[in-house]
Amino acid sequence: MVSRAMRTFAAGAALLLAAAGAAAQTSPPPAVAAPDNHAATGLSFPPQIANARKVRSTDLGRTLGRPELGFDWSYQIDDQLLASVYIYDDGQKTIPTGPENTAVYDQFDQAYKAIHQVAQNAGRYEKLKPIMGPAFCPVGHVVFRCVTFSAVQKVDKRPINTTLLVTGYRNHFLKVRIDWPEGANTSQQAVDRFVQTLVGVIMR
Repeated sequence: MVSRAMRTFAAGAALLLAAAGAAAQTSPPPAVAAPDNHAATGLSFPPQIANARKVRSTDLGRTLGRPELGFDWSYQIDDQLLASVYIYDDGQKTIPTGPENTAVYDQFDQAYKAIHQVAQNAGRYEKLKPIMGPAFCPVGHVVFRCVTFSAVQKVDKRPINTTLLVTGYRNHFLKVRIDWPEGANTSQQAVDRFVQTLVGVIMR
């Protein structure tokens, strides 16, 4: 069962990390589940990865009527960690592989700015700042553009952290977001190990 604390944190993380350019809706449409296998990239999303259970998947294209938004899958470890994986093309016909290209730089920059904008507009976070990166992060045989943020929730002054990773993969953008509350028995080293496991499993 998902704890009340993690439900509160997950809701805040979702707000903080709202997808760049997604339109706000007063009555969200019913979510359409994403497939367990993404045919175009060959990536697979099993029910569980290490200690993380798959708690949600969404076909954003069908749910929102915007195919360019692609799909997302989310995994959770109790009240310790929430991981979300996004595969999309943003309406672009050709996407270079890897992180060192204009297309990926633009996507990373949009996501980076969206984190700041949504946090500021929502008024629920303070002291948001990058604490690692931006940099290039090798994860297995794939390299991502990456950054880790820290912030404080205004309501309870609880510190939270977010790692963002973006790369080009098989003519799609692959984006990973890891959110965890500080002091939840989850260190940066543990998060790094989980990212390695997550990416390794979905690429098998």
